[in-house]
Amino acid sequence: MSTRFRFRGLVFLGLVATAMSGPALAASVVYTYDALGRLSKATYSTGAIITYAYDAAGNRTSAVTTGAP
Repeated sequence: MSTRFRFRGLVFLGLVATAMSGPALAASVVYTYDALGRLSKATYSTGAIITYAYDAAGNRTSAVTTGAP
């Protein structure tokens, strides 16, 4: 497994990519964060995308999956 954090200088750009591989598994996922550092989207190499929403207090209110499972 490998993880990449993307920065511009000392500024975190909000993307983390994790790749997993092995004899039975080859996949990757990109995590996207909003300006408050909350997970806003997970995009999988399989085509699945999970989009997260939050209320004004910062509580996660939904996780909507689209695309391939």
